[in-house]
Amino acid sequence: MLTVGLTGNVASGKTTVADRWREAGVTVVDADQLGHDVLEEDAEARAGLVAEFGSGILDSDGRIDRAALAEAAFSTSNRVAKLNGIVHPPLLERLDEALERAREAGAELAVVDAALVFEFGLGDVLDVLVLVTAPPELREERLRRGRGMDAERFRRIMETQLPDEEKEAACDYVIVNDGSIERLRAEADAVLAAIRDSMDATSEREDDDE
Repeated sequence: MLTVGLTGNVASGKTTVADRWREAGVTVVDADQLGHDVLEEDAEARAGLVAEFGSGILDSDGRIDRAALAEAAFSTSNRVAKLNGIVHPPLLERLDEALERAREAGAELAVVDAALVFEFGLGDVLDVLVLVTAPPELREERLRRGRGMDAERFRRIMETQLPDEEKEAACDYVIVNDGSIERLRAEADAVLAAIRDSMDATSEREDDDE
């Protein structure tokens, strides 16, 4: 099974690409959803977060309030590192399990949809890496319009994510999302077709070697 890492910084359009590939029948593992599952279901992780960030990150039902956690964690890069140190290990366990289930189900291609592919240490583990990128000013505008996010919050989030320039050098494909959503979907289709073509070519070479 070929594994593909789909990454992109906040408001890049990565989720649109993931949805497009899912519609095309590709197995897509959503790392963000796995992270939400950890917050909801992993008592040890929840206790670690409360110990680190305080009971203010809990809602009235005693569950993790993701907005409050984000506000506490994204205040400094050191606090983000603390968050990652608690959440990433159980998240990666769940990711391994999801990929194993895909493999057992006979999937030939599985995509890991994760903004933090490199931060998770998956850059050298996954077979193919795809970056979705967009100009920072365009991403900021999307967040302002879509989520009401102010410039300071955007700046703090950007400081916790690796710059696109660093990711580009390590990725096999780069999708630049600076146009319409129709164009983005067309680019997503083209990259998926290229990945599938490379899989077919590899299969043919293996057959010739037998």
